[in-house]
Amino acid sequence: MSDRGDAGTGRRDSGAGRGEAIEDLRATSDSIRADVSRLATIEGEKLALDPGDPLTDRLSAEAVDLADRIQRQTKAERQIAREIG
Repeated sequence: MSDRGDAGTGRRDSGAGRGEAIEDLRATSDSIRADVSRLATIEGEKLALDPGDPLTDRLSAEAVDLADRIQRQTKAERQIAREIG
């Protein structure tokens, strides 16, 4: 995220900066999709477990971590999209 255009708008006006932003947006989207897929898998695994199984708690902790990361990534994605805007 280097070549910024107008500092007031936060947009990347140069061709190289815009290209970088689009690449960043795609990479972020891919990462979000991978995390969402893993989160769905975890939730499916938890359904098959007894609630008292210690693995349920470990999977729940991983799910929380993933959800937090997804939130951070979607915020970053939104910012990148605004910069491209």
